[in-house]
Amino acid sequence: MGKINKYANTPLDRDYFKRKENPNYGKAPKLTKCCGQDVDHEALNVNNEEEWKTIEEYVERHLREYSNTESTTVVACKTCGRLLEYKSVLKQDKKNWR
Repeated sequence: MGKINKYANTPLDRDYFKRKENPNYGKAPKLTKCCGQDVDHEALNVNNEEEWKTIEEYVERHLREYSNTESTTVVACKTCGRLLEYKSVLKQDKKNWR
């Protein structure tokens, strides 16, 4: 019998794979200072022209597919431009609320 790996019988989480990929993972900040988002998370950025087009296409498609949506607001970090969320306003029509 060989030696058992020290990670056997323990849960492997996201941090395990981040440390495996980058040995200095624990030394750098894990969240952005401006918006508190995970540094490793690849999010769209409203300051990038191509990514803004992707955001616009998503909102346009959403407005077409969901006729009860009146408008959608793109919420982004004011400092770094990272997309945080979409907020939609539904039409205030009584037939939509059964």
